[in-house]
Amino acid sequence: LSPVCLGSLRRAASINAEYMGEIKTDTPIVKDARENVMEFLLANHPLDCPICDQGGECDLQDQSMAFGQWHGRYRYAKRVVEDKDLGPFVKTVMTRCIHCTRCVRYATEICGNYSLGTLGRGHLTEIGTYIDNYFDSELSGNVIDLCPVGALTNRPAAFTSRPWEVKAIATVDVSDAVGSDMILDTRGTVIIKRSR
Repeated sequence: LSPVCLGSLRRAASINAEYMGEIKTDTPIVKDARENVMEFLLANHPLDCPICDQGGECDLQDQSMAFGQWHGRYRYAKRVVEDKDLGPFVKTVMTRCIHCTRCVRYATEICGNYSLGTLGRGHLTEIGTYIDNYFDSELSGNVIDLCPVGALTNRPAAFTSRPWEVKAIATVDVSDAVGSDMILDTRGTVIIKRSR
């Protein structure tokens, strides 16, 4: 590495594996950088955690509590994005989206479906379909579990329960010939959702 890079911050994903230097993750500079990244991610994210379906399972909430500041400097109006209709299984609240593009990568690389993508640039970036149509794939419901912030939620189970109210029950899927393992989330005697 050049002397210029030795004292600067580097993303973990951009450091070569063969580099065996000393890596510090607890210095004041790193702490400040983490707080600034969290502030940037939360700049347009709504503060609707009490009513969000992802509440209690939210990666952004966990990261904000661990690495964020207790107050933000962003004093402008937050952007509002129109919700998309992605089909019968995926409900969208796109104002919560932080543009991590996990759903786009999953749709492209796993589903082989190129209808989901990013539109616009800068603060006008939105995730949606290029033409007003459904995200039509037999694997489309899996993007619900990939979304770290609750922008993509389970349409049939939306606003029916909180994560701490459901009980996970391991069972066997009888709809396929293999008898795959699956987990049913239940609330009392009612099946809320099926996963894995």
